[in-house]
Amino acid sequence: MVRILLYACTLMFFTLPLQAEHVYIWNFDDEDIFYCEEFGGIIDCSYWIEQTLAYHGHTFETDTLLPTDLSAFDVVFVTTGWFRC
Repeated sequence: MVRILLYACTLMFFTLPLQAEHVYIWNFDDEDIFYCEEFGGIIDCSYWIEQTLAYHGHTFETDTLLPTDLSAFDVVFVTTGWFRC
């Protein structure tokens, strides 16, 4: 039983991301920016998510407002930013 569950989880892990073609990225705090040495400039919290999705051919929308209807999207990422006081 455990083996079947493990196989099912592995199969879902590798096949579900391939089906997720339209993604929404909720960049909650767009004022959260930081310097990234690898990029060589200032980026926000959603930058690397966007780069990864674009590299793999997925379409995405990024905004600071969360839509009331998310049914058009296959996956939703929420970036909550860095803790600051």
